[in-house]
Amino acid sequence: MKAYPPGPSILRSPLQFSESSLTEDGGHAEAENCKRVEAKHLKTKIPKPRKIEFPEDRLRRRFYKDHPYELLRPQTLLEKESPVQEDWNSLDNKHPSLVNGESVIKYQLHLISEGMEEHKAYEIACNEFYAIRAKQEVAERVAEEQALAFGAKRPLSQVEKALWLEHENIKKCPPQIVVQNSRAT
Repeated sequence: MKAYPPGPSILRSPLQFSESSLTEDGGHAEAENCKRVEAKHLKTKIPKPRKIEFPEDRLRRRFYKDHPYELLRPQTLLEKESPVQEDWNSLDNKHPSLVNGESVIKYQLHLISEGMEEHKAYEIACNEFYAIRAKQEVAERVAEEQALAFGAKRPLSQVEKALWLEHENIKKCPPQIVVQNSRAT
């Protein structure tokens, strides 16, 4: 509350609204001018809250601008039961499934807090992120190849499934013989 106090009240005091009457000499033009000026000042400005900006917001915007598909990856939203100080010496010491955009941003923020320049920290964090994703992709490919070698069957794609269904329906239909007339007309 001390850092970001609430804004001013949206209610205005009645003393701010004074009604003007015509001038003593009866000048209508001056009265019209006064009414226009007062009407302009009667418009209330809607108070807006101050924009709260954290350092990681700028880092987050840059990372997700450069890596938009990271937002499509599923994430676990469970919070830890006890707040544990994480070791941010490297992203490599984390399990690959736990490395996501937010962990890259936290690691970059850690590097910046140690005195590194922002662009250099971004480069280091992203390079470690790419290395982890490459290892994860290789591990997934090897696991798939091993599964196929041990007899697992790859699921059919949508196109393969549609072709298989079409072939099964063709087998069910009896053959139809069409006789064409060979007479020329």
